[in-house]
Amino acid sequence: MFEAIILGMAKSLASYLFGGYLKAHYGSVEIDNAPSWYGKEPREAVCVSDYSPYGGIQKIEIVKNRTKIGLKNRIDKIISVVIYQNFKNLTPDEDNFLNRVKKDTKLPLFIEANMRFQNIKVDKKGRVFVRSCIDKNNLINYEKRRLKKLSKELSYYKSDKAFEEMEKGF
Repeated sequence: MFEAIILGMAKSLASYLFGGYLKAHYGSVEIDNAPSWYGKEPREAVCVSDYSPYGGIQKIEIVKNRTKIGLKNRIDKIISVVIYQNFKNLTPDEDNFLNRVKKDTKLPLFIEANMRFQNIKVDKKGRVFVRSCIDKNNLINYEKRRLKKLSKELSYYKSDKAFEEMEKGF
């Protein structure tokens, strides 16, 4: 039962990321005097752009950190949308499992290890523009590993529960 959810989740995530749905939701942004790459996303990556209207070089680290937070929020939303679109009428156990999929405490570490600051620009007016990205294939592989681990944990939990039920019977 949970193996089917894991397989469906992995396929749905890949389809969502590469099927054009994400681009339809994200689109592109054009802001006067912003770099041409600002708000645009390459096909192979999930990206977040951010800026500071003033501050110059001193603001680069602040804007970079905001893009990290933005990537985490964006990935959380992607996972939630994939679950919402593909999994309905679930049993309580299945619903609990998918809620565990949504709560990823290691996502910030994954982002830190895998994000690239693809573009950073400070213009003559001191505005700072930053775009950070994570490769879609890396994200899919990370989620597949996570789903397998959660599935194993769930199997152990269910077997422990079954033994408890047997012991009550004796």
